[in-house]
This record gives sequence, C-alpha cells and structure tokens, in this order.
Amino acid sequence: MFHIIIALRYLKGRKKIFFTFSNMLSLLGIVIGVFSLLVVSSVMNGFDSDMRNRVIGSKAEIKIHKEDYSPISNYNELIEKISTNKKVIGAAPVCDIELMIQKEKDLASTLCYGIDLEKQKNVTEILNKIVVGVPDKKTLDDDGIIIGMDLSLTLNATVGEYIQLTSPIGTQPSPFGLLPKSKKLKVVGIYISGMPEYDRVYTYISLKNSQYFLGYEDEVTQIEVKSVNPSRSARIANEIQDKINSDYVVEDWSEFEANLFNAIKMEKAVMFLVLALMIIIASFNMSGNYIKLVTEKRVEIGVLKSMGASGKDIVKVFIYIGAIIGIFGTLIGLVLAVIVLYAQMKFHFIVIPVSGFPLQWLPVEMRMLDFILVPVLAIMISLLTTLHPAGRTVKIDPMKIIRN
Repeated sequence: MFHIIIALRYLKGRKKIFFTFSNMLSLLGIVIGVFSLLVVSSVMNGFDSDMRNRVIGSKAEIKIHKEDYSPISNYNELIEKISTNKKVIGAAPVCDIELMIQKEKDLASTLCYGIDLEKQKNVTEILNKIVVGVPDKKTLDDDGIIIGMDLSLTLNATVGEYIQLTSPIGTQPSPFGLLPKSKKLKVVGIYISGMPEYDRVYTYISLKNSQYFLGYEDEVTQIEVKSVNPSRSARIANEIQDKINSDYVVEDWSEFEANLFNAIKMEKAVMFLVLALMIIIASFNMSGNYIKLVTEKRVEIGVLKSMGASGKDIVKVFIYIGAIIGIFGTLIGLVLAVIVLYAQMKFHFIVIPVSGFPLQWLPVEMRMLDFILVPVLAIMISLLTTLHPAGRTVKIDPMKIIRN
C-alpha cells in the first residue's frame, strides 16, 4: 500500500485528480498503441475470414486427388469412407478441365467443373450465389451450364442462350484426324461469388459432360469435402488422409490457395510489427519521463531512504508507476477498441468506397488471442521502461541529500 500511495503521488504531482502533463503523454502513447493494434488486427482478421469464406464457398474446404493426378475410378466407395467421419458434412465427385468457351464472335477460356449438383450443394455454396436463373440437377444434366457474372458480360450471354464449349486439345477421331471435342450448352444460371477472378473463369457443367471432354468412363479428377469447422479443416484433412489409401493427397483450403492466405498472414504480421513500434516509441518517452522524475524527486527519495525505506522499496515505487500507466493505458485502449469494433460490426459506419469491390464495408473479426497478446505486450513494455530509471534511484545517497 505504501508503494502505491507514493507512486500515485509522483504521477499526479501537485494535481489532485489527473496525472501530470508528461505522465498523461506517456499514458496516451500506450492508449493509442493498444487501440491501433487491436483495431488493425481485428480488421485484418475480418479480411482473412471473408476471403476464406469466399474461397470455400466457390471452391471447397478440402480436396482429394490421386498423387499422380490420375483419374479416380472408385470415387463412390471413397466418398462413403470419408462420410463416416463425423466432422464431414458432405463430399462430392468433381471433374475439372480447362476449355474454350464461345458465343458467336466472343471467346474466352474457362476452368470448367463437372459436378453432381445435388451432392455439390452440400459442399460449396454455388447454388446460394446464383442471381439469374434457377438451375437444378435435371436442367444441368440436360446440357446446361452455370457461368459467372463477369464471364456472362464478356460473352454477352444470359440465361436461356446457348454457348459453345470446346476442348483445345484434339481428342476426337475423324476422317480428317484428331479434332477438338465440342458441345453446345444452354446457360441455366449466372452466379456472383464475390471474387471477380472466379466469376470470369469458373463454370459448372454436369459430371457426365465433363467426363465426355476428359474421355473418362465413370471416373473423376477429385473429390471435394466440407467439414463442420473451416478453421480446423487442416486437422480434419489429416484425419481423412490417415483413413484412406496413401496413393491419395488430401489438401485443405490453406494449401491449394496457399499464396493468397500466406500473403494475408505476412501483411498482418508486418502491420502488427509496425504498430507495435508505436508502443515501443511510447516506452522511450516513458523512460525519459521517469529519468526526469528521478532527477526531480532526488530530495524526496533521499528523505524516504533516511526514514528507513530501502533501495528495493524505491525501485518498487517506480515499477508501480510503470504498472499503473501501463494498466490504465491498456484498459482505456482496450475499451475504446471494443467500442469502435462492435459499432463497426453492428452499424457498418466505415464503408469501402470502391465500386465493384466484393465488400461494401470494413470487415471486423475480434479474436481472443489478439485481445490477450496485445494487452500483455503493452503492460510488459511499460514495466520494462521503469527498470533503468528505477536502478538510478539505488545510487542516490541520502546523507549527501540531507547535507545539501
């Protein structure tokens, strides 16, 4: 109690309520540092989660393919084995192939996915993202195709119109040699995934039509899987890998979109490091302030020592000063960050003024780890800044102070 009373007296100076101006600056540095770190981390988490949901919604959480990328013939048996895992919600066979897509004079390339629509809707959210048309399994199997909005604009094609799919590799025998396989399909749906690069490239056709272009009988290129928790899909992928033959490779979303998510992680780490420097800079200001405080309070420290206070007691006083500023600054920054972040989550008052951008407002996701790590970091730095100034108090000779 004695140490806290002296610490508060040194912090307030001659004021009765608030800290001195220099101590208020130190406090403000901690508040701004903690607030900035928590807000930026939560916004980066929001972008990360939104991007993950868009990728998973358009593609899949987990993909299974042969190690040598050869076709999978026993896919029904494999799906049954995978589905025995209680953490798996759905599994669907898929054939993917690169084709040319054309309507009259308009031409584009596409990554075409052959799907079983009934099974696929348990794996991805492609049906929930269709904005024009109401495709079902029958219309898709009856030479139908689902395309993205950007590709629809490129080809100037809408629902009900026909487009031509062509394999660029000659695989169909004819009297004139090998000719590219070609098929006319009817547009039955147009989707918007929120990822423009997907909307202009990915198309969906029936499993049977994709097998025709690939020259497969009853085979697929991969199996897509959805789990109960996308954030733990890596662990579930490992469980599936242990259950099936080692000839297969099981990858989760963080592996087949590794470049994208590694870039987001790197950006978050750099932003965290840059903003952490704000707290470190504030700590230099605090350290200089404490050195000044030691100089100003030399007489009082000498008197305290002459009255029986030990060097450890004086050191404790300055550690308490650092702790009080660190804890108060951290709590204020924490509360302000929570208020601003909750307000953004509820009212979306910070919008993204970029036309065509998938997000209309700044995404936010508050994670417990950030709200533990940042306050602990701020308080530790605040305590460390007191060590050098507190060490200088040990050298103060009370007898010399009394004589002077």
